[in-house]
Amino acid sequence: MTQQQYKRNLRLINWLSAMNASSFFVAFAVPFWLGAGLTQQKIYLLQGIFTVVMIVLEIPTGMIADRVGRRRSLIAAGLLASIGFGFYSLAHGFWQFALAETMLALGISLNSGTVQAMRHESTIASGNGESGRKTAGTAQAYGMMAAAISAALSGIIVKYLGLRATMLFDAGTYLLATAIAFRMSEPPHLQRNKQARLRTHLPLLISLAGLIGLFALLSEATHIPVHLNARILQAANINVGWFGAVFAGLNIAGAIAAHSGHRLEDRLGEKRTAVMLVTLGFVAYLATGLLPAGLASISIFGFAVMRGLTKPFMDHALNSRIHDDSARATINSCSTLVARVLYLVAGPLIGGVVDSHGAQSGYLVTGIAFGALSAGALWASRNLLERR
Repeated sequence: MTQQQYKRNLRLINWLSAMNASSFFVAFAVPFWLGAGLTQQKIYLLQGIFTVVMIVLEIPTGMIADRVGRRRSLIAAGLLASIGFGFYSLAHGFWQFALAETMLALGISLNSGTVQAMRHESTIASGNGESGRKTAGTAQAYGMMAAAISAALSGIIVKYLGLRATMLFDAGTYLLATAIAFRMSEPPHLQRNKQARLRTHLPLLISLAGLIGLFALLSEATHIPVHLNARILQAANINVGWFGAVFAGLNIAGAIAAHSGHRLEDRLGEKRTAVMLVTLGFVAYLATGLLPAGLASISIFGFAVMRGLTKPFMDHALNSRIHDDSARATINSCSTLVARVLYLVAGPLIGGVVDSHGAQSGYLVTGIAFGALSAGALWASRNLLERR
């Protein structure tokens, strides 16, 4: 294999990220579930079922990727996720939705950790090992721009084809992701080492525990608002037909942040960047929880910027500390696992607050908890994060 083939991998990974992040359904997911009779608490319970399946599969699928290869795992991931969305388009009621979420989790768990490992190893194999933050940011920017375009188009699809048609479009993007994965070349590290054992990775995992905990909090701080933003828009009397445009704007803001985030980290260093991200999340939660609904619908853009900055920062910081390529997807999956467990615990609790006291109370409670937990995580990882 030549360096050019791995540079092609990086270009393909950008498009794979775009296909994986495209979501025609997400802007209308909450109105769809509410229209189907689900409460906010049941919505988070539904997502909790997805999370449980992900928790069960997260480490095994990471080990599969370390053992059989990144490319094969990504091909299977796209196929399974496509089948899941196809079933979702036919589902009715909580338990059928739960089955569809389970099928989606099967596919997404194979992708989780694997694409980060493929990108990091391809970056090194291409001879651009020093540009890891930039390649991670570029992939994130592609993903968020694709999410913006799909969100903008979703309103048109719903108007002319119906809401369930958005799920079929999502199934189609995952099929395209499968085709992209077929064209990738397996990084050379895996061609030499296919033995993956979790117990041999435990010392490395323990040494990174503080960092993984911080990353889990940052990750879920950007994930939880996805299922709350629609409530804020409704409270601000924004017509549901404009939701797609608003979600497109959120993703464009995130894409701009992701594309330029590596420059910010170069200037601030890891430690200050982490503090800045925690501060941004804390302020965004408090602002959205305390401001009038009209202004709160603007403050949710803070979460989009945070999301654009957080993912590339986390991916590079973690992968640059994993020097055993046979452990890479497994460690990445363990990091995601911690985030999933956090969501499983927090999601239904936040949903209960929203059902009882409103969406803004949910933001406020979440912000206070995030601020306190993140302060502890920053302290625990203080010796792992680099200064400038």
